[in-house]
Amino acid sequence: MKNNSTKALVLIEFQKQWTEKGRLHLLIKKHLNSRNVLNKTLEAVQEPRKRGLKIIHDPLIIDPQKKKGWYSRITFGKFFTKDSWKSEIIPEMINNEDAIVKGRTSFDAFKDSNLDEILRENGIKTIFRCGFTTDQCVLKTLRSARKRKYGAYLNRECTATFNSFFRKKLRKEQKQQFRYLTTIR
Repeated sequence: MKNNSTKALVLIEFQKQWTEKGRLHLLIKKHLNSRNVLNKTLEAVQEPRKRGLKIIHDPLIIDPQKKKGWYSRITFGKFFTKDSWKSEIIPEMINNEDAIVKGRTSFDAFKDSNLDEILRENGIKTIFRCGFTTDQCVLKTLRSARKRKYGAYLNRECTATFNSFFRKKLRKEQKQQFRYLTTIR
């Protein structure tokens, strides 16, 4: 279905590294499960898909052979590793119509990636953001989107972070800077 909207849902790092076994999963597991983030996100993408809105997946994929970006160097390429289960987008979250961002090397999804190009090619003016972690990748990308003059919204029902301290800290900042959205209209 053709996208006739200027809105897109951007899903950051809905990858197995966060949602399955491993260190990073353990860090967000409590919020992920207690807030039912995966099911809420699956529900959140259904209506935009039906209406033809663009769904964009924004994975972080680290090539251990070409460690580009500071995150890949400090983690020695052990997280979100290219060609491993760690970098795979969870299958129930993606379909053939979705766009996938390439080249990302940092918490800010615009840095070194083709996200801006995808948004411009599709005439996107407003993004709704879901993903992990709320106070890092999601927030840094929202800030960058605003600097680039995109409308930036956070679907907070579809995010998770390490603990309540970070969520509370983020909530305070978001009240000042970002508008929230529970469902995309």
